[in-house]
Amino acid sequence: MAICPSVDATVASAQEAVYQVHISREAEHPDWDAFLERTPGGHHTQTSAWAQVKAHLGWEAARVVVTRGGHVVAGAQMQTRPLPLVGAVGYVSKGPVCAAEDPDLAGFVLRELHRLARTCEVRYLVVQPPNDGHALACRLPGWGFWPSAIPVAQPTATLLLDLDRDLDDILAGMHASTRYNIRLGLRRGIVVRQGTERDLPVFCRILETTGQRQGFAPEGEAYLSEMHRILAPRGWLRLFIAEYQGEPVSAGLVICFGDTVFYKRGAWSGLHGKHRPNEALQWEILRWAKAQGYRTYDFEGIEPACARAVMRGEPIPESLSHTVTSFKLGFGGEGAFFPDAYDYVYNPFLRWMRRSVFHRIEGSTVAHRMLNRIRTSAKGV
Repeated sequence: MAICPSVDATVASAQEAVYQVHISREAEHPDWDAFLERTPGGHHTQTSAWAQVKAHLGWEAARVVVTRGGHVVAGAQMQTRPLPLVGAVGYVSKGPVCAAEDPDLAGFVLRELHRLARTCEVRYLVVQPPNDGHALACRLPGWGFWPSAIPVAQPTATLLLDLDRDLDDILAGMHASTRYNIRLGLRRGIVVRQGTERDLPVFCRILETTGQRQGFAPEGEAYLSEMHRILAPRGWLRLFIAEYQGEPVSAGLVICFGDTVFYKRGAWSGLHGKHRPNEALQWEILRWAKAQGYRTYDFEGIEPACARAVMRGEPIPESLSHTVTSFKLGFGGEGAFFPDAYDYVYNPFLRWMRRSVFHRIEGSTVAHRMLNRIRTSAKGV
C-alpha cells in the first residue's frame, strides 16, 4: 500500500518545477487566510486565525502552502498535539484545499504534508477533506489512509439554508409551527440584539446552563473570550442575544467566513420558553446574514439519520423528533453530507495493528477505554 499518492518521477519533477512549496508556522498568515476565504471549499478551521484560537487549548499549527507565480493555489494547515498512548497527533480539518478541482495537485499537497508530519514527529495523522472534497476522500484509502476511529469536531451531516432567496420564500420554506413560533416570539416581546465582548459572561452562563440540561461540557469563558478577541476584529464572529423584558434568555454565536454563516454555538437558559426566544433568535440571525450578503446559512451539524431522511423526503426518526436537530429542521433547508475523517499511522507495525487487529477489537472494553482517553485529550480540535 502506498504511503502517499504515487506518481512517477517525471510527473513529480514537473510538479516541483511548476509549484513552490512553503512551510509556514507563523501565527498570522494573511495570504493563506485570504486564499481560503475566496476559494470554494475553504473553511475557517484551516485559517491561521483559527489556529491561534486552538493554541489556547494546546495545539500548534504548521501549514504547507503551495504557490504558483507568487499566488497561493493550494495547501493544508495541520494542527499538532501530544496525546496519550499515541504520541504526537496531527489533525487537518477541512483540507487540503485547492484553487481548482485537481487530483494531482491534491496529491502533491498530501505528499508535502507527509513530509511536514514527519518533521513534526507526528505518529498519527487525521485528515478530514473539505466539504466539497468527496473525490479526494474516495482516493485516501488507496493512499494508505483508513476511516478514522477518533470522532473529530467538524460534523459530517448538516443543514444548509439558501440565503439567495427572498425572506418571504425562506419563511415559506419553514415548517408551519416554526413560522408560527417566530411570529409569536416577536409579538410577545422577544428582542434580539448583537452582543459585544461585554456580553460573553452572559453567553457563557447561558451556555453552561444549556450544557447541564443537555449533558455536555461547554468550553469555558477564557476560550470563548480568546475566540472573540481573535475573530471578531476580522468580522468573522458575531454574537446575538435574545432578551425578554431585558433579561437575556437565549444566545447564538456564529462564524462568518467566505459566503457562509456557521451557527457555531447556541444556548438557552430554559426560561420563558412559551415566548419562543429560540425561534425568534434564529430568524433574526438569518435576516442579518442575508442583509450582509451571505449566501448560505450552515446550522453546523444535525444527526446523520435526519440528514438522510431530509434528503429522501422522509419523516425523521421518532427518536429524534424532540431534539436540537428537529428544532433546526423546522427552519427548512437542505440536508448535506461532508466527507468523513481518515487517519494514517506512520509506524509500519502500528499501521498493521490498526488495520489488522484494532478494527476487530474496537467494540471491546479495552479499545473503548483507549478511545475515550484519546477523545478526551483531543477535545477542541
